[in-house]
Amino acid sequence: MDKPVTDSRNSSRIAQFLMALAAAAWIGGVSAQMVYLGTVFTGLWSTAAEPGWGLAATHEEPVIFLTFYIYRSDTNPYWVTATLTRGADVGDAAVYTGDLYETHGPGFGGPFNPASVSYRKVGFVTFVSSEGLIVALSYTIDGVLVVKTLTRLTLRTLDFSGSYAGSILSTTENCSSPLMNGRTTIDYGAMTITQAPNSLRIVLQGANSTCTVLGTYLQTGSWGNADGTHSCSDGTSGPITVGAMQRTLAGFTAAFGGRNQQCELNGTMSGIVVPY
Repeated sequence: MDKPVTDSRNSSRIAQFLMALAAAAWIGGVSAQMVYLGTVFTGLWSTAAEPGWGLAATHEEPVIFLTFYIYRSDTNPYWVTATLTRGADVGDAAVYTGDLYETHGPGFGGPFNPASVSYRKVGFVTFVSSEGLIVALSYTIDGVLVVKTLTRLTLRTLDFSGSYAGSILSTTENCSSPLMNGRTTIDYGAMTITQAPNSLRIVLQGANSTCTVLGTYLQTGSWGNADGTHSCSDGTSGPITVGAMQRTLAGFTAAFGGRNQQCELNGTMSGIVVPY
């Protein structure tokens, strides 16, 4: 096992990590109400400049189960696991913490004897994210402190192309007329998505108007994102970013933010596959 780093180095890196949390709290303030995050952190996480190691996260709010596939100082493979629970948010950042365990058990080539499974607590984990795309990770193993910035590991580009029973919900803020602030609009109807490797086109033929989104597509882990523009048959148009696009068996979900000529827009869109 790695030798523990010196106390001074430990203290310095812990201080840096806590200072980052404190800065987030100063900027955003402690959240009065935590946003329900569902399964958004599920996926593979790693550091692009350090290939060959990472962690797998299974997120079922308010719990995340982490499996680390890492290496000892002698380069031999090593894995540990942790079950994290969500505590109080710090600003806009969701914070999950839990103990880290090393597990021993019977070899994979013979019969499995549950009685031979044992667990040893080796450290502690803190998992922090405010956007769902980048994670600040801090963990210790037998006194060795590790602090990382993780991003989602992308295996392949998901295909959202198809026909859906779609819906869009949006709210307004920072409008040119204060009377327009805080309005919620829901529209629904036939939705089609056309996707190429680097582009995305979404068309909703809604009950109130027909809206089209055109954007440059980027896949990050299990999430799709598109920056572009939107235009609607009621004359409204402007920039838009569609993010957190996730494909499911039944369809897809996404969040968006943008602006038209009068207001900033924030909301969600979803679609059920037709036919299902």
